[in-house]
Amino acid sequence: MKKITTAVFFSLLVLVQPVVSIGQTSQELVILFTHDLHSYFLPHRTDPTAGNNWRGGYAKIASLIKDYQAKYGENLLIVDAGDFSMGTLFHTAFKQEASELMLMSKMGYDVITLGNHDFDFHPDGLAEALKIVSRNVHRRPAIVASNILFGPPHPKDLKLREMALAYPIKKYVVIQKGNLKIGVFGLLGKDAQDDAPFARPLKFLEPVETAKEVVKILKEREKTDFIVCLSHSGTSPQKSRSEDEWLAQSVPEIDIIISGHTHTVLSQPIIHKKTIIASAGRYGEYLGLVRFSFRQGIPRLTEYVLLPITEKIPDEEKIAAMIKDYKKKINKTFLKPYGLDYDEIVAEINYHMDTLNEAYARQGETGLGNLITDAYRFAIKRAEGERYEPVHLAIQPLGLIRSSFFQGPLTADDIFRVLSLGLGMDGQAGYPLLTTYLSGREIKQLMEIETTISRMKRDAHLQVSGVKMRYNPNRLPFDRVISIEIQEPDGTYRPVIPDRLYRVAMNYYSAQMVDYISRVSHGLLLMKPKDKRGNYVPRIEESIVKVDSPDRSTELKEWIALSLFLKSQPDLNGNGIPDVPLRYQSPEGRIVSMPSWHPIDLIRGTTYITWGAFLIVLTIVSLLAFILWFMWKKRHDLARGVKKT
Repeated sequence: MKKITTAVFFSLLVLVQPVVSIGQTSQELVILFTHDLHSYFLPHRTDPTAGNNWRGGYAKIASLIKDYQAKYGENLLIVDAGDFSMGTLFHTAFKQEASELMLMSKMGYDVITLGNHDFDFHPDGLAEALKIVSRNVHRRPAIVASNILFGPPHPKDLKLREMALAYPIKKYVVIQKGNLKIGVFGLLGKDAQDDAPFARPLKFLEPVETAKEVVKILKEREKTDFIVCLSHSGTSPQKSRSEDEWLAQSVPEIDIIISGHTHTVLSQPIIHKKTIIASAGRYGEYLGLVRFSFRQGIPRLTEYVLLPITEKIPDEEKIAAMIKDYKKKINKTFLKPYGLDYDEIVAEINYHMDTLNEAYARQGETGLGNLITDAYRFAIKRAEGERYEPVHLAIQPLGLIRSSFFQGPLTADDIFRVLSLGLGMDGQAGYPLLTTYLSGREIKQLMEIETTISRMKRDAHLQVSGVKMRYNPNRLPFDRVISIEIQEPDGTYRPVIPDRLYRVAMNYYSAQMVDYISRVSHGLLLMKPKDKRGNYVPRIEESIVKVDSPDRSTELKEWIALSLFLKSQPDLNGNGIPDVPLRYQSPEGRIVSMPSWHPIDLIRGTTYITWGAFLIVLTIVSLLAFILWFMWKKRHDLARGVKKT
């Protein structure tokens, strides 16, 4: 018995031995990570086929974090890879409450970076949020944004310049965890930069080159033992577009990349040599955990797991109380002026619409997209009253649809989450709708976004109303549209007339992406916004739709348009609640792909793009034929000359 007691004593002594130099023994580092939280403070439904499958919620994430803090203590690092804001009604108070950053501070985050949507309230809005946190929180997460670039002094980013110094926003930080020096830096990827038009006049440096520069500093000057990159760049099944995989290959000194932006769920990490790429989806549905052990200073991956945030996890009480208080403020300050309440039932639906994952997998037209674009046309007509000019068509990129509708009641919160992005010229949350006039020829170019650009950028898939389009995906890029029919005010569809002007509705963000479309199409797709007389409109914000009121100062927000359309639907079951029509359960043929390799189908109705390419190919073939003929003739003449001799 004495021998057993002695053995137990020495076993316990080993367990409680303090960690000494990492060169002598091992130490653990545990990283908890999130990204793309998008202000999803409360649990939400994710899988409609699994009943009430509620996932996420900051109070539940905080509860898990608290458990791991108790378990791992100073060996725990908690990070986020950007887009912590912009996604639910809670973000509407971003500038006034900074609730996302306040909660993350309370939850114990060590370091975070900025995603493209964290700039949606413009540089001044981000500065206001940082100021609130700086004044009210002593222990707040460090912010690293390594490739952010302030250009010449500009009034639009003056406040953020000041707060970048005061908060501060750093190029990198070095954090001591036990005996380890951890270097952490943050990047905004190229695709995310394209998705951040409201960050202007800020610019961003090339991510990979920035990473090389920062890593060199962390290795040589700071002498760090481990390097973490918080990258809001993402991964993709298309290897050519998988930015964080390219980063791992190009900068192999990075030990782990926490990969945000693409909302990817990596149940197993992507590993390039010694670099780990980790990704945990979106909206706080998972809390990522990565554990490393160190021996002789060498890190070894010992655990990688995505912890599902389910209803079974208890709420952390203080975080839950903070969220409850924020909800009351949102009701009072944001929803009340619209005559709405957070939990108010606006309509109901007796079927499940596509989830976002299904929409991206199928690509192209969706029932939800049809509902949204139909709502735009309906709401503009209602908002303008006697001033109304017919809206021929409406468009909405798939990437701006942020949630879906599942069977059951639809609340104001559900509707806002579907169209949650953006900020209007009035400073209020939500993109406003605007209209512009485009020629039939330009509408053909607009539809080529769906046929070509959406193949390169999946969130560019167009959802449409008032148009029927057929295209052949086997034709040359930017010249794949076969036919377009536009809906007239009497409801009939007629072939588009090239030189006629048509009124087109979209949201403010879509209008801001014209520069991007021109750039990626190398100038082949050029669309200039015009008024009904055909005059160029240089300031697109002048075309924002205003509600028909005495001062006409109220913007028509896209989420309000959807709410108004839902409220206008008939009550089919007599319970006093409008019902979403069955026609929106699935696509109805507004955009149809008609693949064909028949020579006639490949050239019928094509433009100068196809004929120009054909001419170039013909010229090259003719030139090659001439060169071959010339070489043959010269050789033949030479042979004849030799023969005569």
